[in-house]
Amino acid sequence: MITWSAPIYVYLWLAGMAGGAYFAAFLANRFTGGGNRRLLRLATYLGIPLAVIGVILLVAELGHPIRFWHLLTVFSVESPMSMGTWILLIWVFAAVIMAILWWAEQFLSEDAAHSLKQLTGFLSWIDALFAALLMTYTGVLLAVSTQPLWSGTALLPALFVASAVSTGVAILIITALIATAITKSGFTELKMAINQLTGSTDWIVHNRTVERLAEADAIVIIIELAVLIGYAVWISTSSMAGAGEALTLLTTGALAVPFWIGVVLLALLIPLGLDLFNWGKQLEIKVVSRAIVLSSVCVIMGGLVLRAVITIGGQI
Repeated sequence: MITWSAPIYVYLWLAGMAGGAYFAAFLANRFTGGGNRRLLRLATYLGIPLAVIGVILLVAELGHPIRFWHLLTVFSVESPMSMGTWILLIWVFAAVIMAILWWAEQFLSEDAAHSLKQLTGFLSWIDALFAALLMTYTGVLLAVSTQPLWSGTALLPALFVASAVSTGVAILIITALIATAITKSGFTELKMAINQLTGSTDWIVHNRTVERLAEADAIVIIIELAVLIGYAVWISTSSMAGAGEALTLLTTGALAVPFWIGVVLLALLIPLGLDLFNWGKQLEIKVVSRAIVLSSVCVIMGGLVLRAVITIGGQI
């Protein structure tokens, strides 16, 4: 019997959010011809601690550090835990190298800095690939089991990917707003500290970028909602033993309250309604900026509840 507690679903949540934030920032930067480089850097700096905390939680859940190091001595495509560990570590390693290169640019000549930018550009593609794998893995880890709520469908990984992108965009929005506020503030010492760590104090993310991120999150939420409905339909029509009971557990059973309130309302319907309300409106309007922040907070917390409900439900 699988016994995974809170550290596992928090680990899945953090890892997915780190991958989702980076992947969204990477696409935003590519589609604007490099016009959102600051956003990509924010996502990288944000993703590193999220992923590291996730690794710490995984080590804690395994119960003994040596079990984690054992995963690093084995590379098995047949073991989702082994593959996921390697994917996460490679993503973190590439992200750390990118952060170091960005920091080093301030000390180099223009030609040398240009060469570093080419290298970080290449690494950004590598990290985008592993971010996509990281998001997918968080659902595959459960889907390859024999538990009725988890196995037999590609819709669970798809649900986790959609949630990872949504939570990633949400935390990216909040981080961008905070970074912009710090840059525009009079906190000189704080800005100097950021400069020492990152090599830049210019972290202003344009309002239109934040507005587009919120609009993109609305689209992702609609996709996530569609996948969730498909996932529920699959469970209800599955011939697998215990599938019907698993669906009942979510909709009317012990997990009904967190499912309907935490997942359906908090992660999906409330932020979708707020994002649609904000669609086409300017961030300078206070009610719009507050609604975007509220929507993002709901998405982030709802993403955690989703992973908790699915992880716990598969073990009952």
